[in-house]
Amino acid sequence: MKFLVTGGTGFIGASVVDNLLARGIPVVIGEVDADMGVASRLQGTAVEAMDVADAGAVEAVFDKHPDITHCVHLAYLMSAEVEADPPLGVRVNVLGMTHMFEAAVRHKLKRLVFTSSETVYGRSQKPYGNRPVTEDDFCAPSDLHFTYGAMKILNEFMADKYAQKHGVSFACVRPAIVFGHGRKRGSLLWAEAFASNPAVGRPAELPFPADTRDTWIYKDDCAEQIIRLSLKPELAHFAYNNGGTCASAHELVAAVRQWIPDADIAFDESRPTTPLIDWQHGQRLIDEVDFTPRSLADGVRAHINQARAEAGLNPV
Repeated sequence: MKFLVTGGTGFIGASVVDNLLARGIPVVIGEVDADMGVASRLQGTAVEAMDVADAGAVEAVFDKHPDITHCVHLAYLMSAEVEADPPLGVRVNVLGMTHMFEAAVRHKLKRLVFTSSETVYGRSQKPYGNRPVTEDDFCAPSDLHFTYGAMKILNEFMADKYAQKHGVSFACVRPAIVFGHGRKRGSLLWAEAFASNPAVGRPAELPFPADTRDTWIYKDDCAEQIIRLSLKPELAHFAYNNGGTCASAHELVAAVRQWIPDADIAFDESRPTTPLIDWQHGQRLIDEVDFTPRSLADGVRAHINQARAEAGLNPV
C-alpha cells in the first residue's frame, strides 16, 4: 500500500501525511513547488514536483511510483485565489481534478478521496430552515456564492460519471470550517488566528458578528475521516459531510477562553455573517467510518497547544 497525497504540505494535507506515516503507510507528496527538504524530515515520504494542471506531470509521478494504490487529492486553489485568477482556477480545480480522475482509472487505484466543500450548499442556512443540512440537500446555482463551490459541484458530477463508466472507487468529503494551527493561505485565515494568536499572547479578530453560526471541525479530525474513507474496503455512499460542532462565534471565543481566560478576541459587528450554511449534518460519515470528531473545546485546545509548541511554550 502506498498513498499519493497531492497538496500534502498544505493545511489539511500535512495532517493527512502525518496520520498516514503514524500508521506506517508510505506516502508520496505531490506539490506544484516541491520542497525536497520535507522528505528528509519525514521518513517514509517522497516529495515530487507535480502540477496537477499538467497531465504529463501527473503521469510522471505515477511512472516513478508505480506502486501507488490510493490517492488523497487536496491540491486545489482556494476561493480567494480562484476569484483573483479564474483561468488558473479552472486549470487547477477543473482540469487538474480531471487529470486525477484519469490517473485513477489508468493506474487502477483502490480509491481516490478528494475534498469537496460545504460551499456546494450555497450562501446561507435560510433555504434549509432550522435543521442540519444533509448530503441529499440541493442548492440551486443562483444560491451559490463562490465560484469555488461551483467548481466543487462539477468535480463531484464528473467523479460520479467516471465511477459509473470505469468502475473506479471515488469518495468526496464536504468540510465545513476546518480550524487549526498552520493555515497559511486562503480566505479563512481567521480560522487559524482566532486561537493561534491568543495562544502566544496576541489579539485576534473575527471578521463577523458574535451571533454568526458555523460548523467547525479540527484539522486532525478531518484528516482522520479522510484516511478512514480511503482505507475502508467498501463504502455505502459517495459524498460525506465532515460535520463537526455547530457554534456561534461567541461560543467559539468561549471555547478559547476556557483554556486562555484572558484571550483578547474581538468581533466585527459591522460586517455580515459568513456566506455559508450554519449547520452541517455529519452522521453519515460517523456511521461509515466509526469515528466521531472531538468536541469544540478539545479541538480548540489541540489548536492552541500546537501554536504554543511552535513558539516554545508549555501546553495548556
